Amino acid sequence: MRRAVTIVLAVWAVGLVLAEGLQQLCAGVAVLLALVLAGRRELRLEPDVRAYVRATLALALWQLVSPAVALVTGAAERWPRGARYGQVLDTVAAAAVATIGTVGVPWLLIGGLVAGGWLVASALGLFQHFVLWNWEPPAFLKLNLSRLQENFGTEQEPRYAAGGFLFHRLRFSHGAIAILGPALAVLARGRVAWRRGLAGVVVCALLLAPYAAFARAALLAGFAVCVLALLLLSRGTARKAGLVVAAALAVMVAVTPAWRERMGKAAENLFGGERTLAMSVGWRLVKAHPLVGVGFGNHKPAALATQSETGITDLLATDAHNLWLTTWAETGLIGLVLLAAVHVLLARALIRRHRAGSLAATGALLSFCGFHILSLVHYLPFHPSVHLSFAFVWGLGLCQGSEVLGLPRGEERSTPGGP
Repeated sequence: MRRAVTIVLAVWAVGLVLAEGLQQLCAGVAVLLALVLAGRRELRLEPDVRAYVRATLALALWQLVSPAVALVTGAAERWPRGARYGQVLDTVAAAAVATIGTVGVPWLLIGGLVAGGWLVASALGLFQHFVLWNWEPPAFLKLNLSRLQENFGTEQEPRYAAGGFLFHRLRFSHGAIAILGPALAVLARGRVAWRRGLAGVVVCALLLAPYAAFARAALLAGFAVCVLALLLLSRGTARKAGLVVAAALAVMVAVTPAWRERMGKAAENLFGGERTLAMSVGWRLVKAHPLVGVGFGNHKPAALATQSETGITDLLATDAHNLWLTTWAETGLIGLVLLAAVHVLLARALIRRHRAGSLAATGALLSFCGFHILSLVHYLPFHPSVHLSFAFVWGLGLCQGSEVLGLPRGEERSTPGGP
């Protein structure tokens, strides 16, 4: 079992940067292994983790049955697409990681794979940012490279949106925010000096991803997570130096013409633009079916049904561009309450482990903050690779044993510039 868990977690770590399907496969195997472990008497989950797992299962169960309830009540006219309905599996992914992690987690192996993978992916993203991507992938991969060929710069200085190995700028940049928290935790509290140095390089690479992808929300979330990590985990000279670096990065964005234009359109997009339209349609669905919603995965057909009155487009109808609003529209007040319970219980469990010295929990907490900043303007579960990246980090944060990677508690207090 331990060997199987090691393989699943290691392959999942590679899948974070390589392929969405690889993450989905690992999530499915992790759920199966968790079910096997759940049938064993020796499985011992701590009370706060057990409460989180139960809440997650309750949410997943409601997501499974909500389309049927919506059909019965007349809130929906058809069953959701199989791909969207299958995302129920993503809901329980973090709980599955926390469960299988009870047999042991190969911390150094996972850290090495994630660090190496993101360094290579960010280098590819930087190439895609400056050089027009002309390579056509095989048809069976079903990759759309149109956004990699869209010029966000000028005729004289073209700049393209990076997508890494995922060839999708939002999957690439949002996945980077999921990993940014653990990298910052190692940078601030790593036990070995060279690991802290490597973590610093990885942090720069992860911040480069949303910059090269022209992902506004992801870049702002990355800055926010970095500042939060500096305030919570560093002091003295280290904190001042980090804040200076963050300010320098903000200035670099401000003086880049393509980024100035992107930021200038942000307010227009939020107040009166596409996101306003998507959110208004989401609110319309909530008002029509507040208790049970239109069924998990049914936001798009329900939104398109209002197209003649609202003018919603096929692309914008996918979701309400907000985690909580989309959840309410699809699964009603019941799903909204269950989702809130899941995240409150997750935060409580991570905070306790962070205070106990768990490096993985500290990173997962920072990742958790980044997730909720992004969720204000994106429905992150729509992209399985993004949701599963966060789930992977959160699940590991609930596992025991990562204390071996961090500084001992007494040494933390005595180290100048340490947390």
